[in-house]
Amino acid sequence: MQYHKWIFLGFGALCLLVVASLLNAEHLYYMSAILLTLPMISYGLGWYALSGLTFRREMPSDAWAGEENEVRYLVDNPSPIARFFLTIHEGFPDWIVPNREETPLFNVTAKDTTQVYQSVTFRRRGVYRAKSFEVTAMDPLGVFAFSRRVTSDGELVVYPTPGPPVRLPALGAERYGWQDATSSRLRGSSVEPDGVRAYATGDSLRHIHWRQTARTGNLTVIEFDETLSQHLVLVLDLMRGTDIGKGTQTTLEYAVRLAANLAQQAIQQGAEVRLLLPTIPALAGYPTLLSGRGQEHMHLLLDVLARVESDSMMPLPELLRQTGDLTAGTRVILLTSQNDPAVPEALARFTATGADVSVVYLDPSQFDLGRRRPKDRESFFTELLAVGVHPLVMGANAEEDLRIEAIANDRN
Repeated sequence: MQYHKWIFLGFGALCLLVVASLLNAEHLYYMSAILLTLPMISYGLGWYALSGLTFRREMPSDAWAGEENEVRYLVDNPSPIARFFLTIHEGFPDWIVPNREETPLFNVTAKDTTQVYQSVTFRRRGVYRAKSFEVTAMDPLGVFAFSRRVTSDGELVVYPTPGPPVRLPALGAERYGWQDATSSRLRGSSVEPDGVRAYATGDSLRHIHWRQTARTGNLTVIEFDETLSQHLVLVLDLMRGTDIGKGTQTTLEYAVRLAANLAQQAIQQGAEVRLLLPTIPALAGYPTLLSGRGQEHMHLLLDVLARVESDSMMPLPELLRQTGDLTAGTRVILLTSQNDPAVPEALARFTATGADVSVVYLDPSQFDLGRRRPKDRESFFTELLAVGVHPLVMGANAEEDLRIEAIANDRN
Protein backbone atom coordinates (compact mmCIF):
# COMPACT_ATOMS: atom_id res chain seq x y z
CA MET A 1 0.00 0.00 0.00
CA GLN A 2 2.87 2.40 0.82
CA TYR A 3 4.43 1.88 -2.63
CA HIS A 4 1.16 2.78 -4.31
CA LYS A 5 1.00 6.04 -2.35
CA TRP A 6 4.57 6.91 -3.37
CA ILE A 7 3.64 6.31 -7.02
CA PHE A 8 0.51 8.46 -6.77
CA LEU A 9 2.39 11.33 -5.10
CA GLY A 10 5.20 11.22 -7.63
CA PHE A 11 2.82 10.94 -10.56
CA GLY A 12 0.73 13.85 -9.24
CA ALA A 13 3.80 16.07 -8.86
CA LEU A 14 4.99 15.14 -12.35
CA CYS A 15 1.59 15.98 -13.85
CA LEU A 16 1.63 19.39 -12.18
CA LEU A 17 5.10 20.08 -13.57
CA VAL A 18 4.05 19.11 -17.10
CA VAL A 19 0.92 21.25 -16.94
CA ALA A 20 2.86 24.18 -15.45
CA SER A 21 5.43 24.06 -18.27
CA LEU A 22 2.77 23.78 -20.97
CA LEU A 23 0.61 26.59 -19.61
CA ASN A 24 3.44 28.62 -18.15
CA ALA A 25 1.49 28.69 -14.86
CA GLU A 26 4.00 29.47 -12.14
CA HIS A 27 1.62 28.74 -9.27
CA LEU A 28 1.49 25.08 -10.37
CA TYR A 29 5.22 24.80 -9.70
CA TYR A 30 4.54 25.80 -6.10
CA MET A 31 1.76 23.23 -5.87
CA SER A 32 4.09 20.53 -7.19
CA ALA A 33 6.71 21.49 -4.62
CA ILE A 34 4.14 21.37 -1.82
CA LEU A 35 3.01 17.95 -3.00
CA LEU A 36 6.59 16.68 -2.92
CA THR A 37 7.23 18.10 0.56
CA LEU A 38 4.08 16.54 2.03
CA PRO A 39 5.80 13.16 2.60
CA MET A 40 8.63 14.90 4.48
CA ILE A 41 6.18 16.71 6.76
CA SER A 42 4.18 13.53 7.22
CA TYR A 43 7.40 11.66 8.05
CA GLY A 44 8.20 14.16 10.80
CA LEU A 45 4.73 13.87 12.33
CA GLY A 46 4.90 10.07 12.27
CA TRP A 47 8.36 10.05 13.88
CA TYR A 48 7.17 12.38 16.64
CA ALA A 49 4.07 10.30 17.40
CA LEU A 50 6.00 7.84 19.62
CA SER A 51 8.24 10.46 21.23
CA GLY A 52 7.77 10.79 25.02
CA LEU A 53 5.07 8.13 25.31
CA THR A 54 5.26 5.34 27.89
CA PHE A 55 3.43 2.04 27.56
CA ARG A 56 2.22 -0.59 30.02
CA ARG A 57 0.33 -3.83 29.72
CA GLU A 58 -2.13 -5.25 32.27
CA MET A 59 -3.23 -8.87 32.11
CA PRO A 60 -6.67 -9.94 33.39
CA SER A 61 -6.71 -10.96 37.05
CA ASP A 62 -8.70 -14.13 36.30
CA ALA A 63 -8.55 -16.09 33.07
CA TRP A 64 -10.57 -19.23 32.37
CA ALA A 65 -10.12 -21.77 29.61
CA GLY A 66 -12.65 -21.38 26.81
CA GLU A 67 -13.67 -17.85 27.79
CA GLU A 68 -13.04 -14.42 26.32
CA ASN A 69 -11.32 -11.61 28.19
CA GLU A 70 -9.38 -8.44 27.50
CA VAL A 71 -5.73 -7.44 27.72
CA ARG A 72 -5.40 -3.76 28.59
CA TYR A 73 -2.64 -1.44 27.39
CA LEU A 74 -2.12 1.96 29.02
CA VAL A 75 -0.43 4.78 27.09
CA ASP A 76 0.80 7.79 29.10
CA ASN A 77 1.21 11.05 27.16
CA PRO A 78 2.67 13.85 29.34
CA SER A 79 2.96 16.33 26.43
CA PRO A 80 0.26 18.86 25.40
CA ILE A 81 0.16 17.44 21.87
CA ALA A 82 -2.14 14.57 20.97
CA ARG A 83 -0.84 11.61 18.95
CA PHE A 84 -2.67 9.87 16.14
CA PHE A 85 -2.71 6.65 14.12
CA LEU A 86 -1.11 4.24 16.58
CA THR A 87 -1.52 0.45 16.72
CA ILE A 88 -0.36 -2.24 19.15
CA HIS A 89 0.71 -5.67 17.94
CA GLU A 90 1.50 -8.57 20.24
CA GLY A 91 2.45 -12.13 19.40
CA PHE A 92 0.47 -13.99 22.05
CA PRO A 93 1.51 -17.48 23.16
CA ASP A 94 -0.20 -20.50 21.69
CA TRP A 95 -3.80 -21.03 22.84
CA ILE A 96 -4.33 -17.29 23.45
CA VAL A 97 -6.09 -16.17 20.27
CA PRO A 98 -6.96 -12.54 19.42
CA ASN A 99 -10.59 -12.12 18.42
CA ARG A 100 -9.67 -9.60 15.71
CA GLU A 101 -7.35 -10.36 12.84
CA GLU A 102 -6.33 -6.71 12.46
CA THR A 103 -5.56 -4.35 15.32
CA PRO A 104 -7.51 -1.08 14.94
CA LEU A 105 -5.84 2.33 14.99
CA PHE A 106 -6.18 4.48 18.11
CA ASN A 107 -5.33 8.03 19.14
CA VAL A 108 -3.67 9.27 22.33
CA THR A 109 -5.08 12.36 24.02
CA ALA A 110 -2.83 15.13 25.33
CA LYS A 111 -1.68 15.07 28.97
CA ASP A 112 -3.70 11.98 29.73
CA THR A 113 -3.59 8.19 29.93
CA THR A 114 -5.28 6.36 27.08
CA GLN A 115 -6.51 2.80 27.53
CA VAL A 116 -6.50 0.33 24.65
CA TYR A 117 -8.15 -3.10 24.88
CA GLN A 118 -7.35 -6.26 22.97
CA SER A 119 -10.03 -8.97 23.12
CA VAL A 120 -8.66 -12.53 23.24
CA THR A 121 -9.95 -16.05 23.80
CA PHE A 122 -8.15 -18.48 26.09
CA ARG A 123 -8.39 -21.82 24.29
CA ARG A 124 -6.59 -23.97 26.84
CA ARG A 125 -5.65 -23.90 30.51
CA GLY A 126 -1.99 -23.39 31.37
CA VAL A 127 0.65 -20.87 32.42
CA TYR A 128 1.71 -18.39 29.75
CA ARG A 129 4.47 -15.80 29.70
CA ALA A 130 3.97 -12.51 27.88
CA LYS A 131 7.33 -10.90 27.15
CA SER A 132 6.93 -7.85 24.91
CA PHE A 133 4.67 -6.06 22.47
CA GLU A 134 5.21 -3.69 19.57
CA VAL A 135 3.74 -0.20 19.14
CA THR A 136 3.55 1.23 15.62
CA ALA A 137 2.82 4.81 14.59
CA MET A 138 1.77 5.73 11.05
CA ASP A 139 2.34 9.14 9.49
CA PRO A 140 -0.81 11.03 8.39
CA LEU A 141 -0.34 9.96 4.78
CA GLY A 142 0.11 6.33 5.76
CA VAL A 143 3.44 6.13 3.89
CA PHE A 144 5.86 5.60 6.79
CA ALA A 145 5.64 3.33 9.83
CA PHE A 146 7.63 3.80 13.04
CA SER A 147 7.79 0.97 15.59
CA ARG A 148 8.99 0.56 19.15
CA ARG A 149 9.23 -2.73 21.05
CA VAL A 150 8.14 -2.48 24.69
CA THR A 151 9.45 -5.05 27.17
CA SER A 152 6.78 -6.06 29.66
CA ASP A 153 7.28 -9.49 31.21
CA GLY A 154 4.27 -11.05 32.87
CA GLU A 155 2.78 -14.40 33.79
CA LEU A 156 -0.81 -15.26 33.03
CA VAL A 157 -2.43 -18.32 34.63
CA VAL A 158 -5.43 -19.68 32.74
CA TYR A 159 -7.53 -21.83 35.07
CA PRO A 160 -9.44 -24.91 33.95
CA THR A 161 -13.17 -24.21 33.83
CA PRO A 162 -15.04 -26.67 36.10
CA GLY A 163 -18.24 -26.40 34.07
CA PRO A 164 -21.63 -27.89 34.97
CA PRO A 165 -21.76 -30.71 37.55
CA VAL A 166 -20.77 -34.12 36.25
CA ARG A 167 -23.16 -36.92 37.03
CA LEU A 168 -21.10 -40.08 37.40
CA PRO A 169 -22.84 -43.38 36.57
CA ALA A 170 -24.69 -45.00 39.46
CA LEU A 171 -22.81 -47.97 40.89
CA GLY A 172 -24.71 -51.12 41.80
CA ALA A 173 -23.16 -51.34 45.24
CA GLU A 174 -24.66 -48.00 46.24
CA ARG A 175 -28.26 -48.00 47.37
CA TYR A 176 -29.06 -44.44 46.39
CA GLY A 177 -26.82 -44.11 43.32
CA TRP A 178 -23.47 -42.31 43.13
CA GLN A 179 -24.69 -38.74 43.38
CA ASP A 180 -27.02 -39.24 46.32
CA ALA A 181 -24.67 -41.51 48.18
CA THR A 182 -21.68 -39.24 47.65
CA SER A 183 -23.60 -36.13 48.64
CA SER A 184 -24.83 -37.72 51.84
CA ARG A 185 -21.32 -38.79 52.75
CA LEU A 186 -19.85 -35.39 51.91
CA ARG A 187 -22.35 -33.71 54.21
CA GLY A 188 -22.14 -36.32 56.91
CA SER A 189 -24.42 -39.11 58.06
CA SER A 190 -23.96 -39.04 61.80
CA VAL A 191 -26.91 -39.63 64.11
CA GLU A 192 -25.94 -36.46 65.98
CA PRO A 193 -27.42 -33.38 64.23
CA ASP A 194 -25.23 -30.29 64.04
CA GLY A 195 -27.79 -27.68 62.90
CA VAL A 196 -29.78 -27.01 59.74
CA ARG A 197 -28.96 -25.44 56.40
CA ALA A 198 -30.57 -24.80 53.00
CA TYR A 199 -31.31 -27.78 50.81
CA ALA A 200 -28.80 -28.43 48.01
CA THR A 201 -29.03 -30.74 45.01
CA GLY A 202 -28.01 -34.24 46.07
CA ASP A 203 -29.24 -34.05 49.65
CA SER A 204 -31.18 -37.09 50.80
CA LEU A 205 -34.91 -36.51 51.35
CA ARG A 206 -34.57 -38.42 54.62
CA HIS A 207 -32.62 -35.47 56.06
CA ILE A 208 -35.18 -32.74 55.33
CA HIS A 209 -36.13 -30.75 58.44
CA TRP A 210 -39.89 -30.61 57.81
CA ARG A 211 -40.75 -28.32 60.71
CA GLN A 212 -38.21 -25.69 59.63
CA THR A 213 -39.30 -26.09 56.01
CA ALA A 214 -42.96 -25.54 56.91
CA ARG A 215 -42.16 -22.46 59.01
CA THR A 216 -39.89 -20.71 56.46
CA GLY A 217 -41.32 -22.02 53.20
CA ASN A 218 -37.83 -23.00 52.05
CA LEU A 219 -36.43 -26.51 51.97
CA THR A 220 -33.92 -27.07 54.77
CA VAL A 221 -32.03 -30.17 55.81
CA ILE A 222 -30.41 -31.35 59.00
CA GLU A 223 -26.63 -30.96 58.97
CA PHE A 224 -24.77 -33.70 60.78
CA ASP A 225 -21.56 -33.77 62.72
CA GLU A 226 -18.71 -33.00 60.35
CA THR A 227 -16.39 -35.51 61.97
CA LEU A 228 -18.17 -38.26 60.04
CA SER A 229 -18.29 -36.41 56.72
CA GLN A 230 -16.50 -37.94 53.77
CA HIS A 231 -13.21 -36.67 52.41
CA LEU A 232 -12.60 -36.61 48.65
CA VAL A 233 -9.16 -37.61 47.40
CA LEU A 234 -8.37 -36.91 43.74
CA VAL A 235 -5.32 -38.67 42.29
CA LEU A 236 -3.86 -37.48 38.98
CA ASP A 237 -1.53 -39.71 36.97
CA LEU A 238 1.15 -37.41 35.54
CA MET A 239 3.59 -40.08 34.37
CA ARG A 240 5.62 -38.94 31.39
CA GLY A 241 4.22 -40.23 28.10
CA THR A 242 0.67 -40.73 29.38
CA ASP A 243 -0.80 -37.58 27.82
CA ILE A 244 -2.42 -38.86 24.63
CA GLY A 245 -4.07 -36.68 21.98
CA LYS A 246 -3.68 -33.17 20.56
CA GLY A 247 -4.65 -29.67 21.65
CA THR A 248 -7.55 -29.67 24.06
CA GLN A 249 -8.52 -33.22 23.08
CA THR A 250 -5.97 -35.01 25.26
CA THR A 251 -6.27 -37.40 28.16
CA LEU A 252 -4.60 -34.92 30.52
CA GLU A 253 -6.89 -32.03 29.56
CA TYR A 254 -10.00 -34.14 30.16
CA ALA A 255 -8.56 -35.41 33.47
CA VAL A 256 -7.79 -31.86 34.64
CA ARG A 257 -11.29 -30.63 33.76
CA LEU A 258 -12.90 -33.59 35.51
CA ALA A 259 -10.73 -33.07 38.60
CA ALA A 260 -11.70 -29.38 38.74
CA ASN A 261 -15.36 -30.30 38.31
CA LEU A 262 -15.39 -32.92 41.06
CA ALA A 263 -13.40 -30.70 43.43
CA GLN A 264 -15.86 -27.84 42.94
CA GLN A 265 -18.85 -30.08 43.65
CA ALA A 266 -17.26 -31.45 46.80
CA ILE A 267 -16.19 -28.06 48.16
CA GLN A 268 -19.63 -26.59 47.50
CA GLN A 269 -20.99 -29.42 49.64
CA GLY A 270 -18.59 -28.61 52.47
CA ALA A 271 -16.23 -31.55 52.04
CA GLU A 272 -12.48 -31.63 52.45
CA VAL A 273 -10.68 -32.20 49.14
CA ARG A 274 -7.20 -33.63 48.76
CA LEU A 275 -5.31 -33.48 45.48
CA LEU A 276 -2.60 -36.11 45.24
CA LEU A 277 0.12 -35.43 42.66
CA PRO A 278 3.66 -36.61 41.98
CA THR A 279 6.51 -34.12 42.11
CA ILE A 280 7.01 -32.39 38.74
CA PRO A 281 9.13 -29.33 37.75
CA ALA A 282 6.05 -27.23 36.95
CA LEU A 283 4.91 -27.49 40.59
CA ALA A 284 8.19 -26.63 42.27
CA GLY A 285 7.34 -25.02 45.61
CA TYR A 286 3.90 -26.63 45.84
CA PRO A 287 3.18 -29.44 48.29
CA THR A 288 2.62 -32.83 46.66
CA LEU A 289 -0.47 -33.38 48.81
CA LEU A 290 -2.98 -30.52 48.85
CA SER A 291 -5.73 -30.84 51.43
CA GLY A 292 -8.34 -28.37 52.59
CA ARG A 293 -11.81 -26.98 52.12
CA GLY A 294 -13.54 -23.74 51.19
CA GLN A 295 -13.24 -21.36 48.26
CA GLU A 296 -9.70 -20.32 49.09
CA HIS A 297 -8.61 -23.95 48.86
CA MET A 298 -10.56 -24.31 45.61
CA HIS A 299 -8.63 -21.40 44.13
CA LEU A 300 -5.37 -23.11 45.12
CA LEU A 301 -6.50 -26.34 43.47
CA LEU A 302 -7.37 -24.52 40.25
CA ASP A 303 -3.99 -22.79 40.26
CA VAL A 304 -2.23 -26.15 40.60
CA LEU A 305 -4.42 -27.81 37.96
CA ALA A 306 -3.58 -24.97 35.57
CA ARG A 307 0.12 -25.84 35.89
CA VAL A 308 0.20 -29.64 35.81
CA GLU A 309 1.89 -31.44 32.92
CA SER A 310 2.62 -35.10 32.24
CA ASP A 311 6.25 -34.79 33.23
CA SER A 312 6.66 -37.11 36.21
CA MET A 313 9.13 -39.99 36.47
CA MET A 314 7.27 -41.56 39.42
CA PRO A 315 5.14 -44.60 38.51
CA LEU A 316 1.52 -44.36 39.61
CA PRO A 317 1.68 -47.43 41.94
CA GLU A 318 4.61 -45.82 43.76
CA LEU A 319 2.62 -42.62 44.27
CA LEU A 320 -0.26 -44.64 45.73
CA ARG A 321 2.04 -46.59 48.05
CA GLN A 322 3.44 -43.35 49.46
CA THR A 323 -0.05 -42.19 50.41
CA GLY A 324 -0.94 -42.62 54.08
CA ASP A 325 -3.86 -44.65 55.34
CA LEU A 326 -7.35 -43.36 54.57
CA THR A 327 -10.28 -43.41 56.94
CA ALA A 328 -13.44 -45.39 56.24
CA GLY A 329 -15.89 -43.53 54.01
CA THR A 330 -13.20 -41.56 52.16
CA ARG A 331 -13.98 -41.18 48.49
CA VAL A 332 -10.96 -41.78 46.21
CA ILE A 333 -11.10 -41.03 42.48
CA LEU A 334 -8.05 -41.91 40.39
CA LEU A 335 -7.70 -40.40 36.90
CA THR A 336 -5.32 -42.25 34.56
CA SER A 337 -4.82 -43.16 30.91
CA GLN A 338 -2.68 -46.24 31.56
CA ASN A 339 -3.73 -49.70 32.70
CA ASP A 340 -0.78 -50.53 34.93
CA PRO A 341 -1.39 -54.04 36.37
CA ALA A 342 0.21 -52.92 39.66
CA VAL A 343 -2.47 -50.27 40.27
CA PRO A 344 -5.24 -52.62 41.54
CA GLU A 345 -2.91 -54.06 44.16
CA ALA A 346 -1.90 -50.57 45.31
CA LEU A 347 -5.56 -49.53 45.59
CA ALA A 348 -6.56 -52.67 47.50
CA ARG A 349 -5.03 -51.15 50.63
CA PHE A 350 -7.60 -48.34 50.51
CA THR A 351 -10.65 -50.53 49.88
CA ALA A 352 -9.57 -52.81 52.71
CA THR A 353 -9.92 -49.92 55.17
CA GLY A 354 -13.41 -48.97 53.93
CA ALA A 355 -12.52 -46.28 51.37
CA ASP A 356 -14.77 -45.94 48.34
CA VAL A 357 -12.39 -46.08 45.35
CA SER A 358 -13.12 -45.39 41.67
CA VAL A 359 -10.74 -45.36 38.71
CA VAL A 360 -11.64 -43.17 35.73
CA TYR A 361 -9.78 -44.70 32.78
CA LEU A 362 -9.26 -42.20 29.96
CA ASP A 363 -9.18 -44.54 26.99
CA PRO A 364 -6.14 -43.55 24.85
CA SER A 365 -7.67 -45.12 21.72
CA GLN A 366 -10.50 -42.54 21.83
CA PHE A 367 -8.07 -39.60 22.02
CA ASP A 368 -5.70 -40.87 19.32
CA LEU A 369 -7.65 -42.39 16.43
CA GLY A 370 -4.55 -44.15 15.15
CA ARG A 371 -3.97 -45.94 18.44
CA ARG A 372 -5.39 -49.38 19.05
CA ARG A 373 -7.33 -50.24 22.19
CA PRO A 374 -4.96 -51.87 24.72
CA LYS A 375 -5.35 -55.65 24.73
CA ASP A 376 -5.09 -55.97 28.51
CA ARG A 377 -7.72 -53.28 29.24
CA GLU A 378 -10.38 -55.86 30.11
CA SER A 379 -8.12 -57.71 32.52
CA PHE A 380 -7.28 -54.38 34.16
CA PHE A 381 -10.98 -53.72 34.81
CA THR A 382 -11.44 -57.27 36.12
CA GLU A 383 -8.59 -56.84 38.61
CA LEU A 384 -10.02 -53.53 39.79
CA LEU A 385 -13.43 -55.09 40.38
CA ALA A 386 -11.80 -57.98 42.22
CA VAL A 387 -10.37 -55.62 44.87
CA GLY A 388 -13.59 -53.60 45.24
CA VAL A 389 -12.64 -50.67 42.97
CA HIS A 390 -15.25 -49.15 40.62
CA PRO A 391 -13.82 -48.83 37.07
CA LEU A 392 -15.18 -46.04 34.86
CA VAL A 393 -14.26 -45.13 31.28
CA MET A 394 -14.04 -41.68 29.68
CA GLY A 395 -13.38 -40.86 26.03
CA ALA A 396 -13.04 -37.81 23.82
CA ASN A 397 -15.97 -36.30 21.93
CA ALA A 398 -16.50 -33.38 19.58
CA GLU A 399 -18.45 -31.38 22.20
CA GLU A 400 -15.68 -31.96 24.78
CA ASP A 401 -18.29 -33.10 27.29
CA LEU A 402 -17.17 -35.14 30.30
CA ARG A 403 -19.03 -38.34 29.51
CA ILE A 404 -18.31 -41.30 31.77
CA GLU A 405 -19.33 -44.92 31.33
CA ALA A 406 -19.46 -47.45 34.16
CA ILE A 407 -18.00 -50.96 33.80
CA ALA A 408 -20.52 -53.63 34.82
CA ASN A 409 -19.67 -55.74 37.84
CA ASP A 410 -20.47 -59.02 36.10
CA ARG A 411 -17.09 -59.80 34.61
CA ASN A 412 -15.31 -63.02 35.26
